[in-house]
Amino acid sequence: MFRALAVLFALLALHAGPCAAQSAPPAIQARNGFQAISSNDVSTKQPTPHSNSAAGAPSGEDTAAENELLEAANKSRALAGVPPLRSNGSLREAARAHARHMIASDRLEHQLPGELPLLQRIAQVGMPNQASSSDLKIDRAGENIAYADCAPDVNSALMRSAPHRENLLDHTFNLAGIAAFWSKGRLYVVQDFAREVPSYSPRESEVLVGHAVNEMRQQAGLSELVQLTPPKLDDAACSLSRENHPNVHLLATAYENRRIITYTQSRPEFLPQGALSLLRDPDVHQFAVGACYARNATYPTGMYWVAILLY
Repeated sequence: MFRALAVLFALLALHAGPCAAQSAPPAIQARNGFQAISSNDVSTKQPTPHSNSAAGAPSGEDTAAENELLEAANKSRALAGVPPLRSNGSLREAARAHARHMIASDRLEHQLPGELPLLQRIAQVGMPNQASSSDLKIDRAGENIAYADCAPDVNSALMRSAPHRENLLDHTFNLAGIAAFWSKGRLYVVQDFAREVPSYSPRESEVLVGHAVNEMRQQAGLSELVQLTPPKLDDAACSLSRENHPNVHLLATAYENRRIITYTQSRPEFLPQGALSLLRDPDVHQFAVGACYARNATYPTGMYWVAILLY
């Protein structure tokens, strides 16, 4: 069973007068979509030059605005009964890179020419062994992009726009990286969101899957299975990611005369529904689990690849 990575996008352009005097909501142009990783939500709308109240604002990153936007987002989430977002360095680096790219191109889009899609951008800065990056494991991401005349009205305007509010209040997101850059009197904002999944070693994954298998059998009134630890089964699970498909036939030659279950999941203990009939077979007495967290073109931020052998 495949657990697809997903991306939520929203775009916003604020054309406002002096921020302190503003009493009505600014004009908003927004788009949003739920898409698989292979798709992109790209707007062709470009910023329209106009005079504004921040014409004298300096160019460059506004870290105070970034911190204010995260704080404002978490206040909105608290009012909605949603857990707060944690700032993440990898997401912030991805947001910064995209903000700089938008400024250089003078365009407000989720993916600009020559730029990687969102999940690939996050994966690029979130890979292990890179300076100031951690081994980020996520299975869901979203992005808000906007430009405005000043910082204080950005969050309130985002919250008035349904697709942007959806990202800001999404209860499944637990990480955020926010970038805010001034250019030519306009504040460009990128908010990248993600759902971080638990980080397990192969051994921890095997234990979790083993508990899930025996709990399922207990619920079915069957005896627990004895868990074996054959050599190189973790490597076999990793080979599935290199083939980009959890196909049982890829392991059949190495493990003859065994029923095999393979799947991908962001939570390895979530057993695929299609495998339950095999796991509930009363003639099965032993099993083994191989697990591997691996990245590939389909899952740039990674996924758990699991193989279960039945004896």
